[in-house]
Amino acid sequence: MSPIQSILILLMIVVAGLYFYRLRSRFLDNAIVLLLAGGGVILVLVPNWTTLLAHVLGVGRGTDLIMYLGGIGMVFVCLLLYSKLRVLQAQLTELVRYQAIREAEYTGKESEQVR
Repeated sequence: MSPIQSILILLMIVVAGLYFYRLRSRFLDNAIVLLLAGGGVILVLVPNWTTLLAHVLGVGRGTDLIMYLGGIGMVFVCLLLYSKLRVLQAQLTELVRYQAIREAEYTGKESEQVR
């Protein structure tokens, strides 16, 4: 095993471990991360499989296949983050509206008591 393979495998294990420990808890999310990390370790250990898979799919090199899949994955992650951001913005808008209405009601009651 070459030094870069050891480094890449260690990094994948650390990232997957961090994910399981800190971030998500849904079963499907965990299964996807475990599948991706396991596939990554296998492809690092046997890099010729990437080239074989690339040829089967009609791509010239295994590196190109990984780059294409990585690009698609990054677009997917960006869309997920954008979706989460939209949900958070909607929740914040509702919270601010609710707070503004409550403050207006409270201020209205105080001014009635002063009169």
